[in-house]
Amino acid sequence: MNNLFEIKVCGINDKKSMNTALKYKVNYIGLVFYPNSPRNISINQSRELLQSRNKTSKIVALTVDPNDDFLFEIKNKIKPDYIQLHGNENPDRCRYIKKNLNIPIIKGINVKNKLNLMQLTTDFEDICDILLLDAPSEDLPGGNGKKFDWDILKDFKSKKKWMLAGGLNIENIEKAVEITKAPAIDISSGLEIIKGVKDPKLIENFIIKCKEL
Repeated sequence: MNNLFEIKVCGINDKKSMNTALKYKVNYIGLVFYPNSPRNISINQSRELLQSRNKTSKIVALTVDPNDDFLFEIKNKIKPDYIQLHGNENPDRCRYIKKNLNIPIIKGINVKNKLNLMQLTTDFEDICDILLLDAPSEDLPGGNGKKFDWDILKDFKSKKKWMLAGGLNIENIEKAVEITKAPAIDISSGLEIIKGVKDPKLIENFIIKCKEL
């Protein structure tokens, strides 16, 4: 395929998975700061993992409808490269967070059909730095292991970089990228042995597979 795309591994919460992601030079590592998620990590736990951070893999702090105090705590103690907003944050809230934290923003949006994709892209692409296109939420805002109709993204264009998320795994990544031409992908549950528990070997195999496409 020879289609170079960036890789984000989200929901890392243990040292072995962190070290594997760093070793294989993933572009983004997502840490989940959302208590309802099985991948949730505390500020202190994340600081331990980040002792081995490097300049190659960008650190993304995923939050869901966070308040200002929590955001500033993340900024000061984690120093992430990106804040991911994966809740019901509207464009004004995203603009406020980006301006006041002075950190690039990734906005997660649920893709239902072409019309809502166009509307949400218009709403957020001038504010956020990266759009993360995910399957409609069920129990959790993301990380449900469900994919959406990738044909919706055929010929999709945005002013900003975007990531494909939702139900990706080693078996379907080639087809997903072939259909969507995604410049970046986000994977979480597809690298887990049980929900919330990453498998370093799955991470390794997935990244190797992606680099062969």
